[in-house]
Amino acid sequence: MGKKSYHTGQRRVVLPNDPHDVFVPPHLENDPLNEPDREALAAKKEAQRRRKARQAARLKKKKARQKQIWARRRRIGCIFTVLGVFVIWLFLRLAPVSFGTIIVDGNENMSFEDVYRACGAYSYVNVVQLSTDDVEERLKKDLRIADATVTREFPATIHVTLTERKPAAVITTLYGFAYVDKTGRVIELGPQIKGVSLPIMTGKKVDNLLLGDTVTDPTLHSAMVYLQSLPPDILKNIAEINVGNPESIVAYTTDSIPIHLGSGDEPAEPDGNAAGRSSGKSSGRPIHRHGCALAPCQDEIRRIGP
Repeated sequence: MGKKSYHTGQRRVVLPNDPHDVFVPPHLENDPLNEPDREALAAKKEAQRRRKARQAARLKKKKARQKQIWARRRRIGCIFTVLGVFVIWLFLRLAPVSFGTIIVDGNENMSFEDVYRACGAYSYVNVVQLSTDDVEERLKKDLRIADATVTREFPATIHVTLTERKPAAVITTLYGFAYVDKTGRVIELGPQIKGVSLPIMTGKKVDNLLLGDTVTDPTLHSAMVYLQSLPPDILKNIAEINVGNPESIVAYTTDSIPIHLGSGDEPAEPDGNAAGRSSGKSSGRPIHRHGCALAPCQDEIRRIGP
């Protein structure tokens, strides 16, 4: 019989036919035949390590380069965004185009168009071209407006809150009629009285009254003080105040009931003597025809009331 052989790794082992022949194991420690295999394996591992190190270095370098590219792109994008916003803002700032909204609260008599014109928005509304401080200053200069607050809201809204001047009485002038507010400031002039329910000051015509002027006549001022002292439900029934005689101011209700106010001087505490009441005056407080002071007495209120 022939010899049998087989391969074990790098060595070929031949088995003898004789069972008593010595068998040499394929792997022995310190086998000199295996030294070349160890060196080749170590060289292979070293080559793999170096290849992985080079790949890691290339990958790291690639990531750093990509990071730089993305950072450069972000910077360029930010620059173009800022430039685009600036160009749009410049266009809206200079071009006569409509942009944004103006919200108005508190306008009872003024129309929205009147408020827009008072804000400086004549033919179109562009909130970019409007300054809140300038708009607020313009509104406060308008005779029809007592107070105004202007705020800007994101993204393109201007909020205007108004307190309108309301006419409190009508004063007769040499050229027509003047509407005055509770402070006596002239807010409107006209040749005729409009269809409004306001007390009319008669018996005296005032000249040289212009829009924005304040009535300084002491008799008219006393009558205005009297009107402001009345509650709203009583005030609406006062139709006329005759100031022709400064020492005897008379108010008339819508039912033509007279209320004698006296001189209309600054009220003082009544002294309570009978002589003062019988003469129609106290120590300075205007007296009604019933003998009570400036504020309407209870008898007059009951007669005036509905």
